Amino acid sequence: MTSHHDIIAWLVPTTLHSLSDKATRLPENASRIITYTPSYTRLSSRLSNVTHNIPGRAIQLSFSQPPKRPGSFIIGTDPRTCDIVLPGVEGISKQHCALTFDAQSRLVLSDFSERGTQVWYDWESNGDRTDYSWLLSSGCSHEFPSMVQRITVDIQGVRFQVVVNDHSADWDAFREDVDRFCEQPSWEDDSPWADAASVLSSTVAPFRPVIVREATSEPFGEVYLWNLARPWEPMVKASA
Repeated sequence: MTSHHDIIAWLVPTTLHSLSDKATRLPENASRIITYTPSYTRLSSRLSNVTHNIPGRAIQLSFSQPPKRPGSFIIGTDPRTCDIVLPGVEGISKQHCALTFDAQSRLVLSDFSERGTQVWYDWESNGDRTDYSWLLSSGCSHEFPSMVQRITVDIQGVRFQVVVNDHSADWDAFREDVDRFCEQPSWEDDSPWADAASVLSSTVAPFRPVIVREATSEPFGEVYLWNLARPWEPMVKASA
């Protein structure tokens, strides 16, 4: 059984026979699926009491079962590139969004889809947002969203309650786990990312962004940032 310290979070379907429940039954997600009962207090005690008809199945994310690309669990419909595969529903992109960590070891959901993602903090949401990131945990602080009882991620109708594991008993060990999780790959010859390495300069300074400008008929077009220190992550649209 996976140790408590190894678990990052769970994605729990909000209702039985829903699209998120269907996702827990896809063979591509089988290695990350757990079943639980009320006696599994590690998870059941953290679920909101407004959750109804809990299926008893959840997607468990852990450090010992890392994603295909270091640092981010990619969510979408493409089993070749995604770590969490969703049903083929209209509006869900092949690579729709990702779960990762920020510099303060807080769990973050980042959208890079065409149609967007919603995140609900209890009963509050700003609707579908694209090229946007949401905090799902407060890290070692007690700031937002620590006061939120229930966080729900809605990916074009596929809805999960996100339950982040409590690592407050040993923040230092947790931060070390996060740092290892986010480490850049070594780009060795037998690495599946070796081809991508050939386009990167070994002299690039860490965390130096590259500005990518989209060619349009407008005078300036869209501007995106690409972090070469973490080239496996998607480009992010720069703020206006």
